[in-house]
Amino acid sequence: GAFVPSATYQVITSAVQEFIICFGANPYQPGTPGTSFNPMLVRWSDQGNAYQWIPETTNQSGEYTLTNGSQIMGARATRQEILVFTDSTLNSLQFTGTTDVFALQEIGDNLSFIGPRCATVVNNMTFWMGHDKFYVYSGRVETLPCTLRDHVFNNINYDQAAQIVCGTNEGWNEVWWEYPSGTSQVNDSYVIYNHLERIWYYGTLERSAWLDSPLREFPQAAAYNAPTELSYLYNHEYGANDDTLPMTAYI
Repeated sequence: GAFVPSATYQVITSAVQEFIICFGANPYQPGTPGTSFNPMLVRWSDQGNAYQWIPETTNQSGEYTLTNGSQIMGARATRQEILVFTDSTLNSLQFTGTTDVFALQEIGDNLSFIGPRCATVVNNMTFWMGHDKFYVYSGRVETLPCTLRDHVFNNINYDQAAQIVCGTNEGWNEVWWEYPSGTSQVNDSYVIYNHLERIWYYGTLERSAWLDSPLREFPQAAAYNAPTELSYLYNHEYGANDDTLPMTAYI
C-alpha cells in the first residue's frame, strides 16, 4: 500500500468495472512513494484491488495526465462515461477493456466551473455552474439559457465559491445550486432550474450539502448554525412548515 495515492481532490468508484479512480493525485514513481501532487493527474487502481496502484503488465492500474487547464475541478459519473472537469475543459473518461484500460477525450474547451461541487447529473444530462453562466451537457456542451443570470452572478461571493453545492430534487424535476451571496461566508441563497418546465426560480436558504431521495422518502440537506456552532440535517419537501414555523412564501 506504499504507492497508494497520498492526496487527491476526489475519488470515484467505477462500480461495474471495480476500479478506484483518483482525480488529482501524486504520480507513481518507482522507489519514491511520496511524489509531488499533480492537480491534472487521473490515476486508477488495479481492477478489483483497491490496494494495488503500481502499474505492471500483470495488473490494470495506471494514470493519465490531462493537458489543457491548470487543475482538475471534479468528476461526475454518467451512464456511459465519467465526466472530468478541469478549470477550462470537459473531458470524457471511458473504460476500454484494452491494455490502456481507460481512454480520456476532451469534449469541450474554453469553459468554466465555479467549484468542485457545482455539477450534477439527471436524466443523463449534466448541469453545472460556470463563473458567469450555466451549462448543460447531453452529448454536446451548450450554454443553459438563464432568466436569472444577472441576479445570480452579480451577487456571488466568489471568494467562497468552493462551497457552492449542486444537487437534484427529482420529485419536482429540479436542479438546485446553493451559493454564498454578497459578502456571505456561507451558502445563503439558492437558484433552481426546473428541467421539465425549463423555468428558473430563486430564494434564500442556508444549506451546505444536498442529497436527493432515491433511497429515502425525502431529499436531505445540511445547514450550519453559526450561533450554536451546530450542524443540522433537514428533510425537504416534508409538510408545509419551515422547521415547525410557517414557511415564508410568495409569488
